[in-house]
Amino acid sequence: MAFQPKSPWSPAQRDTLAAVCDTFVARLTDEEETELLQKAKGVDPDHLRAFCKSSGTDLGAHLAIEATMTKHLPPSMVADFGFALGALSSRVGMLTLFGKAAPFAELTLSERTQCLHELRNSRFAQKRKLFSVFKTLVCLHSFGRDVREMNPNNHASEKNSVWASLGYDGPAPANEVRQASGCMEFVFAMLNDSIARDTLIRCDVVVIGSGCGGSVVAAELANAGRRVVVLEKGKYFKRSALSGVEAEAFGTLYERGGLLTAEDSGISILCGSTFGGGSAVNWACSLKTPQFVKEEWATQRGLSAFTDGTYDASMQAVASRLRLKSDEVAHNKNNQWLIDGCKKLGYHVETAPQALADVTPHAPGANFIGNGDRFGIKEGVLKTFLVDAATAPEPAQFVDRCYVDRILHCGGVTKGVSAHCVGADGTSEYRLVVHAPIVVVSCGSINSPALLLRSGLPNRNGLIGKNLRIHPVVGVGGFMSEHRSDVKYWNGAPMTAVSNQVVCGPHGDNYGAKIECPLVHPGLMASVSLWTSPKAFKSLALDFRRTMALLALTRDKGSGEVKIHGDGTPRVNYTLCKHDEESLSHALACAVRIIAAAGAEKLMYAGMADVVTLPPATEPEARASAVERFIEEMRSVGFVPYKIPVMSAHQMGTCQMGTNPASSVVKASCESWECSGLYVADASTFPTPVGSNPMMTTYAVAHMAAQSMKRAGTEAAASAPPARL
Repeated sequence: MAFQPKSPWSPAQRDTLAAVCDTFVARLTDEEETELLQKAKGVDPDHLRAFCKSSGTDLGAHLAIEATMTKHLPPSMVADFGFALGALSSRVGMLTLFGKAAPFAELTLSERTQCLHELRNSRFAQKRKLFSVFKTLVCLHSFGRDVREMNPNNHASEKNSVWASLGYDGPAPANEVRQASGCMEFVFAMLNDSIARDTLIRCDVVVIGSGCGGSVVAAELANAGRRVVVLEKGKYFKRSALSGVEAEAFGTLYERGGLLTAEDSGISILCGSTFGGGSAVNWACSLKTPQFVKEEWATQRGLSAFTDGTYDASMQAVASRLRLKSDEVAHNKNNQWLIDGCKKLGYHVETAPQALADVTPHAPGANFIGNGDRFGIKEGVLKTFLVDAATAPEPAQFVDRCYVDRILHCGGVTKGVSAHCVGADGTSEYRLVVHAPIVVVSCGSINSPALLLRSGLPNRNGLIGKNLRIHPVVGVGGFMSEHRSDVKYWNGAPMTAVSNQVVCGPHGDNYGAKIECPLVHPGLMASVSLWTSPKAFKSLALDFRRTMALLALTRDKGSGEVKIHGDGTPRVNYTLCKHDEESLSHALACAVRIIAAAGAEKLMYAGMADVVTLPPATEPEARASAVERFIEEMRSVGFVPYKIPVMSAHQMGTCQMGTNPASSVVKASCESWECSGLYVADASTFPTPVGSNPMMTTYAVAHMAAQSMKRAGTEAAASAPPARL
């Protein structure tokens, strides 16, 4: 019998979690099932019946939640979640929370639904937080996993009945991927395979992180003849090891399994944590740094390289290597209707350059690139800069599953790093010391400051971890008529069009927002959708296929902070400021008008009480008035923490560059003011947010920094003292 790890929660707590799952995703009554069968057109009735009968526990959501939390969250957070489950498991707790003298699991479905409503609508943030956490976890693990073998109600074995009911095909089977993929895969060798004891490595440069920043630096320096070692805390996956399944991708490719949030507001912080970093999961939308941002950095921060041609040369170099495509880019229906809506209103809209090898309408795997690039379609670092590093005359070496505990430094001089990594047997961990005169921190804007903080740098100005910018994102949706073809926003390349209509913002200060289309699969879509009752939620899910979804991506003027827990792991604090709430509200109003102009018959916003039906286009005045009323109601809801889903896929600024050591963490060269030989090369160096997808800016900043590192030379390598194990 396979070993089963001990649960962190009691049987009563686990029963409560199961009851929560079976409230959000409940088995419907025969009458409710009949009603949905009559509503859903074009859906296989056998799969739909199975969907109606399936509960959260039938789908194994309770087990998946427990496994995910215990694997990815600190024990203190797991204990806090258990405390909440304990309160719902006891009569005293239920009396305190809801005035009901019975454990949550013993209540009727109607009573449990009422309790969840009380949590969602509470004036107390902690209650709303509990609802938000429950809903996110249950939805992701009910709709985002392939549960055909687990679900006792599933109809036939060849399809997941939940997905089939939504019109979602799921990821292609492995054999289809092998047949369709015509792209050769470069297979990286990991030094882990040769590590069976505590180990010391000497090299010229150690790069911590393999994403957009670290990969470029590694490629540039390895091709300049430097001995480079790249350390990555995430795991390297060959394409064949990727499933494409949404929840599995979150669990294996994202920081903390996709569960990282701002502790004071609940904003979801999504960032890659695998070999290839954010490049392995981003959406291939490749927007260059806006001109006004470059001018701002040059004039206000003294960073002249951003306007004197130096930075532009680096941008051209990385763009050429990525083979970006802007011509003849095929748009899926979601992006096409963004374009159509903008043109109808006279709004700005343009095609976004794509880092994709194939931009045709049916490019294989384009719709799953956020879950790992199984087809090798993305021109990410696994096909470009990391390959360049691995095939250089002095090939870079790589270590995955390697956590850097601290940077070694003495007297303001960098000596190397101390880390621990998984060894050749795949389970044992060994201490790894890398001795190098140049250390490049490219861990991203959450983990880079955390590493600097736990390494004991002086941090005299107190700015390490400050200035966190996150491009807060909020979405809005509209349901297209059943008489039109399905949107199925999960098909095709996800983000191929962008509107800059409100990029200047309501205050005209260039702190506005872009309107874009998201890559959303059913688990994430369900987690951010409106939930009012079990039956209404399943009915709403059946409309996912005809939903046009847009997001407002804000250039935030406010900021947050990254600190560290006692064990050195990062903790994030970020709350929306009034300015950014106004920018978001302004942008969402624009997005709603675009969706209406594209022909939506209903509008949906997660903070509202229900979906709103619009008058038909044949009644233009009434329709326009209804749209404006929806916008006003949306504005009145505001952005109450834990009630409105706010997300971030872009983090920046926590190790900002500058020309003054009193107001920045690193120099214009990206070298630390406090420790020579220590560089930071990722989005954490941005002085302010770029206001657009930051991948290209990160590449270019790293490329520019690498030129400074080349000039730094390797003279210190021979004289540096050996590190002790």
